[in-house]
Amino acid sequence: MKVTFLGTGAGLPSKYRNTQSFILNFTDELKEYWMFDCGESSQHKIMHTSIKPSKINKIFISHMHGDHILGLIGFLTSRSFLLNKSENPLVIYGPKGIKEYVEFNLKYTHSFLTYEIEFKEYDYNNLTIIDNNKVKVDVYKLEHTIESYGFKIAFKDQKGALNVEKLIKLGINPGPIYKEIKSSDYFYHNGEKYLTQYFLSEDKKGKVLFILPDTVYFEELNKIIKDVDILISECTYLREEEKNMAIKHKHLNILDIKNFYNCKKFDKIYLTHISSRYDKKDLSNIESDINNENIIIVNDLDEYLL
Repeated sequence: MKVTFLGTGAGLPSKYRNTQSFILNFTDELKEYWMFDCGESSQHKIMHTSIKPSKINKIFISHMHGDHILGLIGFLTSRSFLLNKSENPLVIYGPKGIKEYVEFNLKYTHSFLTYEIEFKEYDYNNLTIIDNNKVKVDVYKLEHTIESYGFKIAFKDQKGALNVEKLIKLGINPGPIYKEIKSSDYFYHNGEKYLTQYFLSEDKKGKVLFILPDTVYFEELNKIIKDVDILISECTYLREEEKNMAIKHKHLNILDIKNFYNCKKFDKIYLTHISSRYDKKDLSNIESDINNENIIIVNDLDEYLL
């Protein structure tokens, strides 16, 4: 899996940062691309990547602030030009109002899509939005100036690899039967019953990602992210002395991020939604102060293997 950041800025874009959007490449795991938020100019930024808008299968909107949704209508219409009728439908997940917002804007800009959109709106009482044999996605209500949601993406453990040597020793040569064996709890050979688990390596543990958009720190967050491997988090205020400003505007501060890491050692924490107040020199100094290779301040068009 891979993440591509299209826009990494906060409310006000800068010369170096567009507003919020990133794409998770789950083609190996799910054969899908998922977009999270769609700030202004997302359709322009994606042209600098190898990802085609037509390949996006799902869009998740965290909340209805402009820096997270003002690029959505342009992106949807651009996607339409790249698809034939009824090809590659799209699912948009978002808070109450996202369906009305999209349909209203499409109507009054006289925009017509060549594909179907399925809307799935959620509120605090609807926590699980995807649950299948590969992945589970839960939404969590955050604490921001308007209703805002985070996303926990938990890939389920996968069965380990078959021990081919053991099976051949038993007299079972490679072929379609291997697939049957792996998908069953037990199998028979020469009249004997065998438990499949003894012919498998350890299960491959599924990764857990958490997408943490706009929020102020609140105590329950530590509990929510305790089992997370990779955190993609807003961090609007990167200087420790700006903590009170972060609280006032209901955003996260670098002290909150350090607290998360001290409570639970993540594989990586990727910081986005960066205020335009910082120039390149500021960011270089801040990165030196953080002094942790597992906490990364991301930039537009950065890509990382997760």
